[in-house]
Amino acid sequence: MSGYVYISLAALYCYLFFMAVFLPAKKNRLIFNFMAVLLTMILWTGGSLLMRLQVLPSYRFWYHVSLAGIWLLPYSYFCFIREFCRIPAKGSHRLWGILLLAGTVINFATEWFLAAPELVESNGRMYFVYHMGPQVCIMYGLCVGAVVHMFRLVRKTRKRDPERAGKLNALLLGIVILILGNVGISVINNFPLDILAGIFNAVIMFYSLYSLRLFTLTGIGSRGSCYVLAIGISVMAFYNLAQTMNEVIQEKIPSMGSVSVMVVVVVTTVATWLIYLVMKMLFDRIFIGEEASRTEKLSEYTMAVSSSLRMNEIFQAMVSVLERVLNVKKIYICVEDEDGRYPMVYSSSPLDDRSFSMTGDHPLVRIMEREGECLLLRDFKRTVEYKSLWEDEKEQIDAMKVECFLPLKDNGELVGVVFLGPREGKRGRRERFDNDDISFLRSIQSVSSIAVKNSRMYERTYREACTDRLTGLLNREHFLKTMDEFYEKYKNSSLALIIFSVDDFKLYNQLYGEAEGDEALRHIAQIIRGTVGESGRSCRYSGKEFAVLLPGYDIFSARGLAENISAQINDINRQRGEDDTYFKALTVSCGICAIPYAATTARELLSNADLAVYHVKRTGKNGIMVYSDQFISEKTGGAARDQHRSKYEEYAPTIYALTAAIDAKDHYTFQHSKSVAHYAEALAREAGGSEEFQEIVKEAGLLHDIGKIGIPENILNKKGKLTDEEYEVMKKHVASSVEIIRHLPLMDYVIPAVIGHHERYDGRGYPRRVAGKDIPLAARILCIVDSFDAMVSKRCYKQSMPVDEAVKELERGAGTQFDPELVPIFCEMIRSGRLKPILEYHVDGAEENAL
Repeated sequence: MSGYVYISLAALYCYLFFMAVFLPAKKNRLIFNFMAVLLTMILWTGGSLLMRLQVLPSYRFWYHVSLAGIWLLPYSYFCFIREFCRIPAKGSHRLWGILLLAGTVINFATEWFLAAPELVESNGRMYFVYHMGPQVCIMYGLCVGAVVHMFRLVRKTRKRDPERAGKLNALLLGIVILILGNVGISVINNFPLDILAGIFNAVIMFYSLYSLRLFTLTGIGSRGSCYVLAIGISVMAFYNLAQTMNEVIQEKIPSMGSVSVMVVVVVTTVATWLIYLVMKMLFDRIFIGEEASRTEKLSEYTMAVSSSLRMNEIFQAMVSVLERVLNVKKIYICVEDEDGRYPMVYSSSPLDDRSFSMTGDHPLVRIMEREGECLLLRDFKRTVEYKSLWEDEKEQIDAMKVECFLPLKDNGELVGVVFLGPREGKRGRRERFDNDDISFLRSIQSVSSIAVKNSRMYERTYREACTDRLTGLLNREHFLKTMDEFYEKYKNSSLALIIFSVDDFKLYNQLYGEAEGDEALRHIAQIIRGTVGESGRSCRYSGKEFAVLLPGYDIFSARGLAENISAQINDINRQRGEDDTYFKALTVSCGICAIPYAATTARELLSNADLAVYHVKRTGKNGIMVYSDQFISEKTGGAARDQHRSKYEEYAPTIYALTAAIDAKDHYTFQHSKSVAHYAEALAREAGGSEEFQEIVKEAGLLHDIGKIGIPENILNKKGKLTDEEYEVMKKHVASSVEIIRHLPLMDYVIPAVIGHHERYDGRGYPRRVAGKDIPLAARILCIVDSFDAMVSKRCYKQSMPVDEAVKELERGAGTQFDPELVPIFCEMIRSGRLKPILEYHVDGAEENAL
């Protein structure tokens, strides 16, 4: 085989390699045109190789095949570059194809333009000698004319899109080398200079595909392509080598002469397999290595965001994958808010300025909604929307050094915009986004849009589940969870709670209707939300009550805020027109408590704020009370105490009417309630409770068993042990007591003590099974004194227990059934004689007056 044949063989291998890459690739017009270029190259180099090998039918036939590739190569290049430059086809463009195809057919029939070379033998070797006449200039002229037209298209594109045109520089250089190589045949007649130029052109193609990334390839490098190439290379390589190997084995290793053919077959098979591995590795490394890496990163990102419903987690994953794959250091994300604006909510660096915001009619928002595609800054600058921006808006975008905008959409609605800074190259230089980058960003956009859609649906559902529909504030359930979270976070600093209770709201509804009442609640909620802002959390605590949590606030700051809100609420109906002057003024009773000043647990914080509200309600309403033992004691003195006494005198007949009804049914319950009230008041006083608190505990003691009026007498007065069914009936007296008290005017403040007096400190009591400090303090006091009186009293089913034994029983139950801090106080009072047990039930005048 001539050495010149190897040049043709190398060129053919190069173009077959490229064709094998593109055959399994996903096709489009650009790739089809590039494959046409490769096909003409294969016709040219393959025909040249078979001509030099003088393969049947004749070398002249393969010469014309090779020449057809040369004739059609300029037009195939022309079509590819026109498509790459995105220039529509015209009639003048197709004219080149017609002329070059006609020249090919004419020369095949007549050999007028360029005759087949003459086969000459010299020194035992065969050479091809070309004889060119002046008519060959027509052939070269047509080819050069098509190339010149092609250069004009590139020049036109360079003015419009210099970056895109710049990617063609290497290919244009390869075309020039091909022209010079074919012209050089006339100078160096018997050397395949044209084919050698084709090898240089193949190297340039490789550079353009690998380094410049002319276009994106997907689905390339299949196993079948590698097998075909490996077999082809093996066949060509072992075409002459197999015979030589067989002769060498028979001559050098006679013992293997009989199996020499088998050895050659094995060597050929192994060589084919090795070539396959090399080709596969080359495909993966050169063409799909980076694409595979990006696909893997995209898959990881898809899995990460598909398992997350939090917007911040999605944005964090998006920024991470963009930084790793595209090497973008500046990333900003704007998301639509409830007002239709697009403020910046996330950035790649916590130190970035996030003051940037866009309105719903911002030009960039409009073009993102319309196009819905990735938009480069240089393309945006050529639009009318960019020209309509104010200068300060342009300066803001320039200051962020943005190079690309990526829209995030939800069912056609723009929900966000991602701002991407420039790519950083390996040497720290700025690089522009290429086609592969844009394709990757489209994939990120598709995945992110779905993730953002799911996140928005989740957050919308979560927000609806957490908010009150009428007012838009947090509902009670979520507020209590928030309070527990805030307590854990701020228990070592300060946390204030304000409860606002609308005064006489039931009367307001009766006077003006529920629709007007709902409007008043919405107005109050708007005032609270607007005043509190981001300083705390606001909720609708109950029908007519609102609560505000204020982390970092002390009682004085909280009181100032409460005064501000109360004043605004009081002005609601005063701002109506003259026709609405009949609306009564709205007022609120406010209770304030703060950690660590007046509470040690979240539940105690809530209970104390409630207690402060009750105090305001009982002392005239329309006021603010800060929970503090000393402060409440001061306020309950003098006129306040007289006012409370007058209030108590109003509902005292109701209490005695109910207790008298119980006495008629069960004398023990009536006497027991008075004893419990006496013990409870004494223990509350000894524990440091305010006079207000002592009075509440005393009244709760009187009413704690009022629900027994609904228990059948056969159960109340049973002499033996109650059955399980009877015990369940007896336990219902707590719920009955609460239900009765709810209908007593101004008495609902004793409900927490009544409902919890059968709870155990270890959480095994009833009816709510709460434990520890979550049980209201008044209920923990009632639990101790109620149990003590039951033990020392004689009943129809048991004898009385000695006082000492009862005290010891209380001490044994401390920490399990009873509050371990209150039990020692009560036991010490009994043992010291400061609190005398009531062992025989009787009511003298003094005690009755006290009750």
